[in-house]
Amino acid sequence: MKMSFSNIKNTLFFVSVILFGMYPLIPERYESYAPIFFIVSSFILFVTSNNKRQVIFRPLVIMSSLFVIFLISCFLSENLNEGFKKIETMLSLIGFPVACFWFLGNIKFDLLKIETIFFKIFFVSNVVFSLVALYLLNFYRNPKFPSRDAAFFRNAISDIPFIGDHSIYISIFLALAIIMGAFIYQRTNLSLVVKLGLLFGQLIIVSLLMLLMSKGVIIALIISSTATFLVSQRISKKIVLGGILIIIITFILLPKQNNRFTELFHKESFEKVDLNNSTSIRFNILKCSIKLVLEHPIFGYGLGDVQEELDSCYSSNGLKVANGRYNSHNQYLFVWLSSGILGLIIFMIYLYYIFNIAIKNKDYFLLNALILFAITFLVENVLSRQSGVILFAFLMNFLVLKNLNSKPLEN
Repeated sequence: MKMSFSNIKNTLFFVSVILFGMYPLIPERYESYAPIFFIVSSFILFVTSNNKRQVIFRPLVIMSSLFVIFLISCFLSENLNEGFKKIETMLSLIGFPVACFWFLGNIKFDLLKIETIFFKIFFVSNVVFSLVALYLLNFYRNPKFPSRDAAFFRNAISDIPFIGDHSIYISIFLALAIIMGAFIYQRTNLSLVVKLGLLFGQLIIVSLLMLLMSKGVIIALIISSTATFLVSQRISKKIVLGGILIIIITFILLPKQNNRFTELFHKESFEKVDLNNSTSIRFNILKCSIKLVLEHPIFGYGLGDVQEELDSCYSSNGLKVANGRYNSHNQYLFVWLSSGILGLIIFMIYLYYIFNIAIKNKDYFLLNALILFAITFLVENVLSRQSGVILFAFLMNFLVLKNLNSKPLEN
């Protein structure tokens, strides 16, 4: 028997999932309300359930382990205030495992159906966001960015009220929506009109993604989608070829001044510090992160002290920027810097566990999303920023729960 939404507690939980479908439309300052609503509604289901209360122990431990190691490293910091600020940002890493594998551990309902609804709402939300953003970009003016190049669009997307957020995290939302659009097409019997609407939506999303030109996310999207296709062999070739064609056409139509990929092929990007060259900045950040890791590989520096160490290294290497402006821009190195080699090992076990769940259950969306994040982790501290950690923690925990509880049973 499928879960019914005829009573208030079930409706609250359903709405909490719908909120995450609308996540791209939620202003950054209000994003934290989405996980709170999800956790509270899960707790209400937990305390009102007539079933025997049961914790799904193994996934709870594994999916909470990353937060635990960050918390321990926080107490090893000299700068506890900074450590606790970062821990506060990362609360989703413990909140979602508790909600999914403790509060919802004995609640049986059709998560596959809810996932499909979530995909559709998330995709439409990204189309709406993209249309609004593309419209508002026409009115944005900033004397620092006279040319409508990548710097202009990336600055605008963070400056414009309502849609303002970091360009990389918006790009992650867009990339996930593109993947979801492909799975909606694959899973659902659609009319020709709906298929055309889906294609139009994909083009709109891709257009904004390419204007923002977040190199790491675009590369991650291409690699993760290609890898998932090769593993599954069940995703339509038309979808893959169509996606590649859309990206190629978009690349061709992009003006040269908006193509940040060209930085990757300039020798100068790797020979000197250039604050106007994102590749140069990231290369020098990487050098500092690796240098610091090699100096304290076993225990790291503690969560609250990492940024201070990085700022000092940046200054000595000629990267003259304000303190706290640039983190390690690599999630793996950040975990290592914060909690040492043990923290990195736990992080890899955490990711492998999700990967194994995806492969074992042939959940190719989870596989695609995980690879997307895993590659993006190479160029961004996704878990250090609210917009990234909330969505990542929700997706990973919710989809793991779905795979552990895939049969539609009675509530």
